[in-house]
Amino acid sequence: MSHRRFQFLLGWVAIAIAAPTHAETFPNACSAPRFASATATSIDSLCGLAGSGGPEAPQNEAKNNFCPTAPAKAITIAEMVDLQKMVEQNKSIPFGNDRSHPLSSTHGPAQDRAPLVALGESTEVILTGFVLVARQEGAESVNCEKTVPDVPANHDIHISIVDSASNTVECTSVVVEMSPHHRPAAWNHANVEAVATAHLPVRVTGQLFFDSSHTPCGSGGPVEGDPSRASLWEVHPIYAFDVCTQGDCRTGGWVPLEQWKATPRARKGK
Repeated sequence: MSHRRFQFLLGWVAIAIAAPTHAETFPNACSAPRFASATATSIDSLCGLAGSGGPEAPQNEAKNNFCPTAPAKAITIAEMVDLQKMVEQNKSIPFGNDRSHPLSSTHGPAQDRAPLVALGESTEVILTGFVLVARQEGAESVNCEKTVPDVPANHDIHISIVDSASNTVECTSVVVEMSPHHRPAAWNHANVEAVATAHLPVRVTGQLFFDSSHTPCGSGGPVEGDPSRASLWEVHPIYAFDVCTQGDCRTGGWVPLEQWKATPRARKGK
């Protein structure tokens, strides 16, 4: 091998060593993580807690919290809307996209999460409601964007939850998100949409999280470039997703989505 070629190869090795990489095992940040499935998914070995890093790193790490320490508490859509109003009163918390953030003096993402933690971020909550619509997300910073294969299993599932089966106004909804990390195979877009079509109540358990990269709906509807929602407070990530197959399940009867069979009969809500 010529000296020049040897130096060329050494240069590439140096670049490879110095270049940032997302190829790290998704860590268990606590002794008893609340994973929805004990089976690791392919993205767990490709993308770490900070996702693509940069300004969104603190928010990405918050999104990837599977380690709540206190018992789960019930929360309602109305309470999540009230929490949104509390954020808007605290001008130190930035939120909104970089093009439009009419309710905040500075756009997100919020890198200092302490004020949000004080309001409840990182706590475990249980939200009941109805799936209005489920959307398969694409590449996002939290899941290392395009440095991982562009397949649904490596992306979030964005789910809008409303307070009744007859409510079709997405601006009254709140968002819950299924992370691709440690996600059961049955947690897919088709099955969640089948629950929506069946108009069945759902019970979502997960972390309370504030998505500061967006703005909620206003009197004129959704803000340009942002998804429709009543509050930026989400349940994200989801630790458990249960379906009520009969009645309202106030005294029990919840079935995990991974056990619920989306048969034609179930899709018709019969």
